[in-house]
Amino acid sequence: MNLTLIRYFMAVAETGSFTRGAERANVTQPTLSAGIKRLEESLGASLFERSRAPQLTPAGARFLPRARLLLQEWTAARHDLRQEGRPTKLRLRLGYIPGLPQRRLTALLGGFASAHPDVALEILEAPAATLTRRLDLGRIDAAILPLGDDSDDHSLTLFRQRYLLAVPPKHPLARRNSARISDLQDQPFVIRPQAEIMPAAEKLFDGLNVRPRIIGRAESDAALLALVEAGIGVALLPHWLISDAVATLTLPELRDMHRIGLLWRDDTHAALAQLRDFAAGHDWDAATDRAVLGH
Repeated sequence: MNLTLIRYFMAVAETGSFTRGAERANVTQPTLSAGIKRLEESLGASLFERSRAPQLTPAGARFLPRARLLLQEWTAARHDLRQEGRPTKLRLRLGYIPGLPQRRLTALLGGFASAHPDVALEILEAPAATLTRRLDLGRIDAAILPLGDDSDDHSLTLFRQRYLLAVPPKHPLARRNSARISDLQDQPFVIRPQAEIMPAAEKLFDGLNVRPRIIGRAESDAALLALVEAGIGVALLPHWLISDAVATLTLPELRDMHRIGLLWRDDTHAALAQLRDFAAGHDWDAATDRAVLGH
């Protein structure tokens, strides 16, 4: 059976007009009419009641769903056959926490995609707890997030993240290189409650009986930086995020430093092995990166 003739039939059935059907099929109306007549002769049944607005005959109404199915099956078969012989891409689902150095992260993802065109990379940005849960459930293959203190055969350290105290340029501490926790009593702080540094900072402040004034909360480190730049308060920020518009001090008593790394569960994943090798050679400290993703 000629599929072109079936397309002519579908065009008229769906537009309700030989004229519009010919336009859809991109042929002249006489060509379309002749093609439908040949189809009717092949089927041994009349498909349309010829009138000003052609209507399907009972035979035409019965043939319509079969004609639609024939075209769908032909499209699917052609797609399947065209895919044969093409290399199948390896799927790699990678999650990462918000707040990573933007240029370094995009350089990693872009460089890996260019170096491994055989890998179909799918990415997800989400909090560490969400990524860990999805990793445990097998919904992602790997994640870039803070690593625990214990060494793990299923993790790879990418870089170490330390925190600095950021203060407005005219703040009394702005001319100093470092500060003690006791210097921060009653200081106006803006915080990100979910920041990786918060548990260690809260424990240290409580242990020294220092009570800063929490005057603002934000969902991102970038927002905290903007508040410090505006002179609203002071904040603890990742070392790579700091801008020239604020002054920074070290806090020697706050020694907490986080390992940011790649975490996975399945050692047999071929694409994951390629990502591990590529990430191990990635230079996260090539330059201070002040752009930020998410946090």
